[in-house]
Amino acid sequence: MMLHNLGETLAKFRHAAGLTQQEAADRIHISRQCLGNWETGTREPRFTDVVQLCQLYGIGLEQLLKV
Repeated sequence: MMLHNLGETLAKFRHAAGLTQQEAADRIHISRQCLGNWETGTREPRFTDVVQLCQLYGIGLEQLLKV
C-alpha cells in the first residue's frame, strides 16, 4: 500500500514539473520503464534515486515522503 501512495506522489510531482516519464527518466539517467514501475508501485526506488527525484522536482525529501 505504501509503495502505491509513493508512486502516486512521484507522478503528481512529475506532472507538476511539466515532465513526461521519458524526460524525467532521462534527467536522472534511468529508463522510462523504471520510472513507470516506481509510479505504479510495482517497484521501489533506491534512496539515491529518491534524492535525485527530489532535486529534479525541486522538493524536499519530507514533501515526497508525506504519503
